[in-house]
Amino acid sequence: MADPIPFRPRPRPAARSVVVVGAGIGGLACAIALRRAGLTVQVVEQARKLKEVGAGLQLTPNATRILRDFGLLTRLEQVAVTPRSLDVRNGYSGASLTRAHYGPAATRYGAPFLVVHRAELQALLAEAAQAEGVHIALGSDLTAVEPAFGGVRAVVKQGENLVAHGADILVGADGVRSDVRAHLGVARPPVFAQRLAFRATVPVPPRHPPDVRLYLGRNAHLVAYPVKGGAMLNLVAIVRQMEPVARWSAPGDSAAVHAAFADWAPEVRRLLESASHFLCWGLYDIEPLPRWSSGRVTLLGDAAHAMLPFLAQGAAQAIEDAAALARALGRESDAATALKAYEAERLPRTARIQSEARRNSMIYHLSGAPRLARDLVLRRQGAGLLDRYGWIYGG
Repeated sequence: MADPIPFRPRPRPAARSVVVVGAGIGGLACAIALRRAGLTVQVVEQARKLKEVGAGLQLTPNATRILRDFGLLTRLEQVAVTPRSLDVRNGYSGASLTRAHYGPAATRYGAPFLVVHRAELQALLAEAAQAEGVHIALGSDLTAVEPAFGGVRAVVKQGENLVAHGADILVGADGVRSDVRAHLGVARPPVFAQRLAFRATVPVPPRHPPDVRLYLGRNAHLVAYPVKGGAMLNLVAIVRQMEPVARWSAPGDSAAVHAAFADWAPEVRRLLESASHFLCWGLYDIEPLPRWSSGRVTLLGDAAHAMLPFLAQGAAQAIEDAAALARALGRESDAATALKAYEAERLPRTARIQSEARRNSMIYHLSGAPRLARDLVLRRQGAGLLDRYGWIYGG
């Protein structure tokens, strides 16, 4: 008779309840992932209304695979656009330097490349989180993070009242100027990238192809791609600005945009002139943190690894964080151990992407002989351009 298989009790999960600070894309993705892992989730958000400002974002296969696992990809594809190709162009002549088609790359990496308006993605995630049983408390300004009865609690101000939300774990998904990060004692200040981003959405011009177009020039570049089901074009004009600015979605100076691109190709000028107004962001990231977690508190998304937008990975990495955190909490029986495992998995990858995004900031804006060398490399890469980042998309 065979020996009986020994009974091994399943370890108690590291946490049963989580409070997430921040209801942006990362915070909502985190809430969905943790609910699907069986945890009770409360989200607190300082905004009085869930209204994602900005314009479009790009979702690469490393993010869309996870959204598919959440059961959201089909609904996302109803509002998103599947772009045909990445078309990199000389900003002054308009000539194409290289083109890489997304279809073959999507097949290689097992999920699609999509472009979508931020507000539509946030609304989709918020609806999915609430359908999973997540409660989102709006108008909740974080005032303290405190230990409480073997767990942790977020103390928030709602109107004139202070309200405490207790849980086993607290996740700070509250952006580049994270209050939770300050509570952890890793109050690393955001670093100004000497760049401003001017964003607008405009009607798609006649016969404009469904591409992601990247126009490169000296100290500036323009990205254009379709959103709103292909009815609108998202424009992101990046210009150099030496003096730090703290603006976040503030009205932009249209005259400054047009002056920065005055000698660019006619198609670029027409696109910018079609915008009735621009919103302006100062571009910031943070240096890689020495740690993300302390006890029962951890960070996620921009709070942990704010990065420049030159790899289109800000939202994608927050979504990756969400999935990794859910796995770690399901795998470990101790909360602090789970958070350290999550941090150990995610920190090296996000630090590398932060560094690569900074490098692209320099490469995009070259002039003179370095620009000529860059353009030669781009022409030689051709369809293989996307494979340069296979380590991201396949991750």
